[in-house]
Amino acid sequence: MLKSVFLKEWLKIRWIWLLALIINLCALGYLLLTVRHQFKVEHSEMIWYWVFELRRLLFDAIKYVPLLTGAMIAVAQFLPEMISNRFRLSLHLPIRADVLVWSWVGFGALMGGLIMVVYAVGLYFIISGWFPEEAAVSAVLTAAPWLLAGWVAYFGVTLIMMEPHAPHKVFYMALSLAFIGLLYQEKGYQEYDEALPVLACMAALFVLTVILPAHRYRHHS
Repeated sequence: MLKSVFLKEWLKIRWIWLLALIINLCALGYLLLTVRHQFKVEHSEMIWYWVFELRRLLFDAIKYVPLLTGAMIAVAQFLPEMISNRFRLSLHLPIRADVLVWSWVGFGALMGGLIMVVYAVGLYFIISGWFPEEAAVSAVLTAAPWLLAGWVAYFGVTLIMMEPHAPHKVFYMALSLAFIGLLYQEKGYQEYDEALPVLACMAALFVLTVILPAHRYRHHS
């Protein structure tokens, strides 16, 4: 049964997933061209001073791409379920509702995670092409809150779309936007290193909450 569920989820999101992957690759390509251009028009000493002394982010132009990725996958995955009450019908399949819903979001989160790996690896190699390895590692650690924001965006949009009651939708939207806003408060490099484990644990709670709107939806008249 789960194999059929995963196949169904893949068929729903495959084109949006590929589009999200292309957007991430294009963003990384843009960053590569931008960095290369800066080293061509500016002295390397000035760029190093700008990056390491003034602590200005070299790659903040692509900071919202993980956020967009998470939201896109959630919409592709759950919008079809909300149309014509397909979601309610799915909850009556011969499988526990919580297992079904968690298998859905687990698949979506995994597919989004694969793109996040591409994003992080691409960022690492782009920065390592012009800076020491320490700078490349620092870039990935600096981008970690943005990747976490993609996770929150995925689950936030999922909660909003599955929730049948408007007040709960507003609450989930406000909570998700506040959390995401918190993850985009950086002014320099690795400012979230100490707080990130706590924030990651808090974001993991979104996994548990998805069963609540599913339960309300099933019993919503």
